[in-house]
Amino acid sequence: MKKFLTLILLCVAFLNAKERLVVLDSASVETIYMLNAQDSIVAIASLEHSKIYPYDKTKDLPSVGSFSNPSLEKIVKLKPTLVILSSYSLNLKERLEKLNIKTIYLEANRLQDLQKNINTLANILNKQEEANKLIENINKEITLLRQNPLNKSAIFLYSSNPPMAFSRDSLISDIFEVIGIRNLANATDIKRPILTSEYIIKNNPDMIILGIKANSDELMKFNPQLKDTNAYKDSNIHTYKNTYTLLRVSPQITQRIREFKETLQK
Repeated sequence: MKKFLTLILLCVAFLNAKERLVVLDSASVETIYMLNAQDSIVAIASLEHSKIYPYDKTKDLPSVGSFSNPSLEKIVKLKPTLVILSSYSLNLKERLEKLNIKTIYLEANRLQDLQKNINTLANILNKQEEANKLIENINKEITLLRQNPLNKSAIFLYSSNPPMAFSRDSLISDIFEVIGIRNLANATDIKRPILTSEYIIKNNPDMIILGIKANSDELMKFNPQLKDTNAYKDSNIHTYKNTYTLLRVSPQITQRIREFKETLQK
């Protein structure tokens, strides 16, 4: 009888045991908060160019260093049960696992990765009910975002010199599809193909969208031929300052797509 009771108590303790997560991926931080499992986070990596939702809470979380260069020593001292890696911290995987610290990397290159990653985190944190509600709300929001499509063609430039675009096989293309924009960049395995001015003129986009590392003055200085495009003639060259957060595949992406769409409609 005592053995049976001990077994039950161990099972209860196991089920109620909290994860100690060091989260180096900002999208995962936002997802964990939206799953109402933020108590499992013991530290995160700091961002230089953008904030992490909800900023009033995440700004006070302990940091293990920058997003691009987290500290192995700080991570180890926290004795995490799991480290959620980002694409910039994959080099830590082998070193952490040699120290018997578990790691996971959630690939998030396309919009379709969002539901999978929510479910993965929910399974780790025992938050499946919350995940189901979250995914349902996201799908509803995307349906609403598809209403009143922009019906435009565009190129989204990551940089202006050289003109480096987000390809058709990218998260930006997924976002374009949701709001009714046709991506005119090359369909290629290259993540960010460089476009010639001749290519852009030939495809004649209705809009040219510039990310943080792109500049309209620089673009036109080195590619004056682009004055012949509809985008230039109709004053539809937009600089979008929130590119970093727009490319973050977390449940907050629907709100960010809405803001992006509203910006392009102005």
